[in-house]
Amino acid sequence: MNITVKNENTLAFNGWVISNCGNFQTSTKVNSLLGFLYQLKPNVEAIIADARLGTRSPHGYASFFKTATSMRKVIAKYQTLVDVAPVIVSTERTKVIGTHTAQPRFECVEQCVLSAGIPSEHPVIVHTGTERISICPSFFEVLQYPAAHTNCPSLGSDGKFKPGDGQLLSGGFAFMVHALVLLYSRELYGSLEEKNDFLMRDMQNAVELNARQSLLNPESYGFYAGGK
Repeated sequence: MNITVKNENTLAFNGWVISNCGNFQTSTKVNSLLGFLYQLKPNVEAIIADARLGTRSPHGYASFFKTATSMRKVIAKYQTLVDVAPVIVSTERTKVIGTHTAQPRFECVEQCVLSAGIPSEHPVIVHTGTERISICPSFFEVLQYPAAHTNCPSLGSDGKFKPGDGQLLSGGFAFMVHALVLLYSRELYGSLEEKNDFLMRDMQNAVELNARQSLLNPESYGFYAGGK
């Protein structure tokens, strides 16, 4: 692992910045997160390989992205995660950090709350317009489950897709893919801030989107990753 310790509470790893998760030498949290991020790249690369099949993919591509013509944009979004590209931040954030781009930063917190002050039980919280993702306490519980699942959605006679959200999202991989896609999706900032909604949509809602909406929906990328 290519790890650079910047100070007692901050380190850099393969382009990621991790802060407030404890000392690298002794913290279970930081080492769990490092192990997870180490596996993230090959897992996303496997998703990209599957996405190249387009609608011929057996893992739910057609359910979440609808058409083969979406393939190039879908792959480009996932490739951003593999490359650990700098995040283009908002004008407000630029004033704070002094630059319009920054490497993605994971910050461990004792409690996750939404901007309205409502407690969140979700594993991560994305601070849109910034490079920051809060790692909530429940994230480390989610890591106890497999990184990804092979149970992929299929359309039942009742018109509903199965399996349900719980199976596709029981591992931390799908949650993190969703969060990172959201972090990199500047075109979504306005609508998300208006909705004040950082939670994953229901899978049924995601599969009912049209092809254009699916490309703009971070949850589609998380659900597809969870189905791989």
